[in-house]
Amino acid sequence: MNILIFGVTGNSGRYTANYYLNKGCNVYGVGRSEKAPNLISDIKYFRGDIQDISFFDTLPTDIDLVINFAGVQPSIISTSEKTNLDLTLRNYVDVNITGVFNILEYVRKNKIKNYIYTTTHRDFELHWDNNKYLENNLPVAINYKGDHTMYAISKTSAKMIGDYYSEAFGIRVFNLRLPMMFMVPADPYYLVDGQPKIMPFLKIIKDAIDGNELEIWGDPEMKRDYVHIENLVSLIDLCFSSNLERGTFNVGTGEAVTTERFIKEIGRIFSKSPEDVVYKNKNENKTYKCAIYDISEQKELLGYQPILLNEMLMKLKDEMKRNNSLKKWNWE
Repeated sequence: MNILIFGVTGNSGRYTANYYLNKGCNVYGVGRSEKAPNLISDIKYFRGDIQDISFFDTLPTDIDLVINFAGVQPSIISTSEKTNLDLTLRNYVDVNITGVFNILEYVRKNKIKNYIYTTTHRDFELHWDNNKYLENNLPVAINYKGDHTMYAISKTSAKMIGDYYSEAFGIRVFNLRLPMMFMVPADPYYLVDGQPKIMPFLKIIKDAIDGNELEIWGDPEMKRDYVHIENLVSLIDLCFSSNLERGTFNVGTGEAVTTERFIKEIGRIFSKSPEDVVYKNKNENKTYKCAIYDISEQKELLGYQPILLNEMLMKLKDEMKRNNSLKKWNWE
């Protein structure tokens, strides 16, 4: 089987590529980075820009499945609305809408039957509530006052174009709505207004490893799904292997883990003094990412069985040890 992954040099793209390589598939990857041959040695890599229509003429056409991770988002873009409004907004439109349209045209013209798109759960942001399990087909509810607004608009627009292509041209299109994916990244940093900062969950793990006091900020009872990367890869493969013609599914667990439990489980698994926890002011550093997902449809239609919190943390610990991540990140 021939798989083509757009955005293969990102963390999710890398995990997915390795999954299909291990299944014996021929994996082709597209990205703008020069790093792919070092990160995933066995893929056939094409370096290029999805905004460039002529680039698609260089890609193979005998493809069974296209998986699209390509796009820009606040955590990877080198500018922001605060630092360069014009460039940031144009990047969202040019890459996340026009670039994805170019990918869909490539799929249509080459009669590729299967297309999977990873979109954002920010299209549901105004539905987020601490005790509400979000279904797959809720109406779009973008927060127009947030810092992810244009990102959410661009990703939702690209999803809608894909849905149209499914109906109009008979392409099997699946959209997977992503919260944050938990994994061991190649680089432990992400960008905030273009400046690198350590990923918050890795900062907690580092504090636990170092024996530091673990802090619980905001409401300790706030609930959310903590989703391991293997859950995403599982849903990709289940969608492709299913008898469904199309669908949109949330990548979640339905576990509804509180902030307090999340922090304490990190302490239990990574720390020598797991009970060393302090509660900070509930009104400081308050977050509202209380996104919980109803995954009953995923289980019924696809046979989805998610990895839950404890198993996820053990997998992260084992992978960090196997990859010697602490040394690579200069944490030792």
